[in-house]
Amino acid sequence: MAMDNRSRMQRVLALLPVLLPQAMLGSIMLMQRQWVAALVSFTGIVSYIWMNLSQHVTHERFGESSGHGQRNGCAITDSSIIGNNARITAETDVLDAPHPPCCNLMDIMWSQNDSHQSSLAMTHPKSRETKLLWQTIVHSWLKDDGRDTCAHTTRVPLGTIGENQLFHVDLVSQGPHALMAGTTGSGKSAMLQSWCLALAMRSPPDQLNLVLLDFKGGAGLDVLQGLPHTVGCVSDLQLQHAQRALLGLERELRNRELLVSQYGVADVMDIDVPPPRLIIVIDEANALCQQIPEAMKRLSRVASLGRSLGMNLIMCTQNPASQLSTEIKANMALRICLRVQDPSQALEMIGRPTAAHISPTTPGMGLFNDGASITLFRSAYTKDCNHLITNVRYAASFLNHATQKALFTSPLPPMCNTQKQAEAAGNDADTRTSESQNSEEHSTNARSASSKPYTAVIGLEDDGVRYRICSLRLSGNVAIIGSPGRGKTTILRNIQHALAQKPTVNCTFITADCATLPSVTPGSKQVWLVDDADELCNPSTMLPLNEEFNQAIRNPDLYVIFAVDSPNHFRLHEYCPTRIIFPSGEMSLDILSGISPTTVKSFAPDDLTRVGRAVVIAPGIEHTIQCSTAYKY
Repeated sequence: MAMDNRSRMQRVLALLPVLLPQAMLGSIMLMQRQWVAALVSFTGIVSYIWMNLSQHVTHERFGESSGHGQRNGCAITDSSIIGNNARITAETDVLDAPHPPCCNLMDIMWSQNDSHQSSLAMTHPKSRETKLLWQTIVHSWLKDDGRDTCAHTTRVPLGTIGENQLFHVDLVSQGPHALMAGTTGSGKSAMLQSWCLALAMRSPPDQLNLVLLDFKGGAGLDVLQGLPHTVGCVSDLQLQHAQRALLGLERELRNRELLVSQYGVADVMDIDVPPPRLIIVIDEANALCQQIPEAMKRLSRVASLGRSLGMNLIMCTQNPASQLSTEIKANMALRICLRVQDPSQALEMIGRPTAAHISPTTPGMGLFNDGASITLFRSAYTKDCNHLITNVRYAASFLNHATQKALFTSPLPPMCNTQKQAEAAGNDADTRTSESQNSEEHSTNARSASSKPYTAVIGLEDDGVRYRICSLRLSGNVAIIGSPGRGKTTILRNIQHALAQKPTVNCTFITADCATLPSVTPGSKQVWLVDDADELCNPSTMLPLNEEFNQAIRNPDLYVIFAVDSPNHFRLHEYCPTRIIFPSGEMSLDILSGISPTTVKSFAPDDLTRVGRAVVIAPGIEHTIQCSTAYKY
């Protein structure tokens, strides 16, 4: 009887944080004579009380007819109370039960890899003491147990339940998305680390990839950046990088939708050679949504469509009740609640206030709700993350797994000094030049249908998500526009150096003080590189070479690549569809040059004065670039 009274008192106290603010709001509306708002407020109070009374009556009825459920370790399942009504009938009994022991992730992964047993007694098999960890990981990746590999790559041990049983979680079959809540010091970040490492040791990089968004200053997930499975990792110290990550996820979502449509399948994993499963891990999701408000909308799309596209979310927050949208929470079927301060937070997560009574002396202990049962567990700790990551990398190297292409990269670097640095930076991001890209990705210049265009590497280009080597495709005239000292001459010298390696091209560098222009031989491919061409483009100067230069611009056998300070004296759109423009900071002038208003607004103050920072514009293309400095001849 005392236990029943205590349980009822806990339910009443759990209602107060919700009802009191509503009652105060309704009273204020009455004082201000806003009758409709007051009616809505008090109607909400009555509805909330009625819903909880109905659940209480249903709970008491099932409790009388079926007792307290059946226990399996510390898991309680009542077939009469399934889905959103799944609950622990006596939470104090669960917390008073023997606590699951604390264990090392390496030990339980060895146990699973060797025998697929659930007993912790198998964690140190004598026959495997001399086996290296990376060899065990290779064995796990290569092992074929007769099951569909793609469907079971996410089933991993995460800790213990009861006295000696392993606690397994399958994100795909029990999820497909997971929401984790817990107060500071409850063990959220440590559990995320163990979860990611367990997934990496269970599946090779070509079957599973990780995207890590750590808005805890990078203290929790940054260490996992060294995994070969990681295709992107950002923290709240890099907000611009985080925005690119969200755009990259949205692009990946669209690409997978196209794959599903192209192959006519219901699930992207039904394709003969499916893309790797992508698991997006977010620590402190509340901070992400506060600092990047549009993040919630983008993540909601992943949560609603990701199941059939091989994209899964693991979101971690301190207070899901007020920090996450309803659309997000509606798709989070798998709930993990570690220790919380407020019983209402536990109610929001698992339907019972049990997690508020977990002792602070047992970090990693929590309740797991997959909709069918609620299980008391204790997550495994990782003694040495770097040791495990090193062994995972050894395993990937042994099996010759290629490095996974980054889903997104950091913004363009402030400098690109040499061709070697440009290639090194491009290799970290996307090594494909414009020549080898698919038609949908486009090159930085228009293609010529009548002749094979020449290319010249001029630095790095950025499409808003990834940067790669910028290989300028020369298939017509090119105008380079910008104030003095921004890097126009450098680009011309880079192009001259690149074309010097092609014996079939006659390339001539022309300066402003030249007395005559070179002659044009009909039928031969010629390129003029003209520096400081403002005087030649301005008809008001009445220079003898003005007319000759204008005729050269119109000559189909001649490519003229010229640098000017201002576009005022030339019809760029007609004769120069390809332009390289250094932003001036004056919006009207930049838009007149051809830069879109969206791109102009995206520039940081430093970009407006940074040497080499420009925009490449061609039909249907607009990319920001960082030009490299001139090569040594």
